[in-house]
Amino acid sequence: MLPTPLVLLAISSSISVVACVSMMVCFVLFEESRRCGRRILFYLHATDFVGAVLWLWTLLPEIASPSTPITSTPWTCYVQGYGLQFCVLSSYLWTTCFAFHLYQILVKANKTPEMYEWRYVLLAWGIPLLIVLMFGIQQLCGFELIGFGGLPWCWVRSWSDNQWVLDGYVLQMLFFYGPLTVALAVNTALFVTVATKLGRSTVMSTGMEDKIRRRMMAYIGIYVLTCAWGGLGRTFQVISPRHEISPVFLALTAFFAPLQGALNCVTYGLNKLLRERFMAAIRQWRQRSGAKGAAGLPEKRTLVHSPKRVRRT
Repeated sequence: MLPTPLVLLAISSSISVVACVSMMVCFVLFEESRRCGRRILFYLHATDFVGAVLWLWTLLPEIASPSTPITSTPWTCYVQGYGLQFCVLSSYLWTTCFAFHLYQILVKANKTPEMYEWRYVLLAWGIPLLIVLMFGIQQLCGFELIGFGGLPWCWVRSWSDNQWVLDGYVLQMLFFYGPLTVALAVNTALFVTVATKLGRSTVMSTGMEDKIRRRMMAYIGIYVLTCAWGGLGRTFQVISPRHEISPVFLALTAFFAPLQGALNCVTYGLNKLLRERFMAAIRQWRQRSGAKGAAGLPEKRTLVHSPKRVRRT
């Protein structure tokens, strides 16, 4: 039987895979949804999809239950470790790009926000790629930074030869949680600026302003919900007497970190228009199913009485 963290991870990762695929299919099907903002979200959902698949790799036998003692690291572990470092960090950076996109539209009233799109790609995919390349160069030089490190999944190692290593924790803070903290601060500053601008605006209705503010609070809430448990768990491991992993923080991380893709889809991608289209598609599917079912039933014959003949006198 799988341990509880792996069960939680499998559930949340599967939900994220389904949600991300649904959002990407909608982007392909609905041509009018391919604006700059939706393209940013497509990049976000694609990154989350790859990340969710890599989270599911934790269930592979060579990762979930490796042979002990570990003499060599399987290639699947390397792919998962490097891939998670890239995809999870990139996903958070894409949310920063989207926050800046909203800032350009609502505050700066920029009529051509797509001019920044190539810069978003460089930021959200370029920075994680540089970090991964740096780790790869260190790997070639004999320093194995990615692999089995005390967690159920492969990532930046904080354990080496059955001993906890402070350098691994420092690398996690510098090259993962550090950039996440900076991105969170930027997102918060941008959303506060947008909310202040909306408060002074006389164009939007009060209901629309409240709706936008609630959505921005949801953006920040999901950001914290998906990354806070991992950071707290790593910090608890530092102050723990034997540097043991907290089962509570591990379970929370195993559930909420892979759920990032699904939460991003619900908060960023699923707007009113898409909800209406989903409901319309479901109604059409039900109607077609009902029509096919009715076509398979035997036809009922009804007797029609002929009109009575009237005698002519």
